[in-house]
Amino acid sequence: MLKLSDSLRFMKTRNFNLAEFYECSNKSELLSAFDRLTKPLVIKISSEEYSHKSDVGGLFLNINDKKELLKAYNNLKKLSKSVVLQEQKKGIELILGINNDNVFGKMIMLGIGGVFVELIKDVSFRKAPITKKDALDMINELKFKKILNGFRNNPKINIDKLSELLVKLGELAINEKVLSMDLNPVMFLENDYFLVDARIELE
Repeated sequence: MLKLSDSLRFMKTRNFNLAEFYECSNKSELLSAFDRLTKPLVIKISSEEYSHKSDVGGLFLNINDKKELLKAYNNLKKLSKSVVLQEQKKGIELILGINNDNVFGKMIMLGIGGVFVELIKDVSFRKAPITKKDALDMINELKFKKILNGFRNNPKINIDKLSELLVKLGELAINEKVLSMDLNPVMFLENDYFLVDARIELE
């Protein structure tokens, strides 16, 4: 399993949209990154050891000043040699991913994301590669798809952009040696998206 910073770089070099981030290994790098990024910020561990950062106290949200930043960093450095400092994004939280099925091979996943993903379990799968029609069918299969259409003052997301992203992920699945990939959450805004977290295991 790649550590977070390497997973994010993997996606960035393949032209996926990411929230701006820096990997930091000491206070000097951290403070320099803080000055470059738009607040509020998220700080989180970058380690191969922990799959779910929130379960081990491995991330802090809404960082706006250096005092908060250093307090959070002092907690996180007990868990990881390096941290990721990242611009915090808001939006509809989705999970996208790649699974390697023993029977069907590479599968593309879409679901309602965030910390409740394992509780809600609202996901759809297709064998890679997929067409835009496949992607739209995946979206329509979600039980909570109303959330994507602006439910309760949430932004209505661009379904075309989401379907294009799923197709692009399908192409990556067959062209790269990816054993598994969880992109959770992917923050969707009205006309854009940002990957803010990634867990990738290469073959």
